[in-house]
Amino acid sequence: KSGGGGGKPKAVLCYICGKEFGTTSISIHEVQCAKKFEAQQALLPEGQRKPLPQKPEAGEGASLEERNKAAQEAYEDQVMVACPGCNRTFSGQDRMEIHMKGCKAAQAMPGSGIRDCIVPGGANKS
Repeated sequence: KSGGGGGKPKAVLCYICGKEFGTTSISIHEVQCAKKFEAQQALLPEGQRKPLPQKPEAGEGASLEERNKAAQEAYEDQVMVACPGCNRTFSGQDRMEIHMKGCKAAQAMPGSGIRDCIVPGGANKS
């Protein structure tokens, strides 16, 4: 076992992509991640685009755990896309469309063409 701490290194969750980064690199990452998110959205048809997620306000004295929880909720609510058939969530429209091809619940829905099942607006939590 290396290092004396014995615990997992402190990591901060990105509210845009949902990935973990070190406390010193998160601010650099967020700028780059925002640019990447906006570039990806610009490639989508206008009706499928999402605005850049809003950075959650965790409060002045919030712990790392509280900040990460707020970032996770922002990511799930503002970025994730839900299948209209089964409510499973995906990181992007392209992943959800792949899922839709095999989702029995979505295929059983009236007008179940993949293009009919676009759900802009984020995740539906069960």
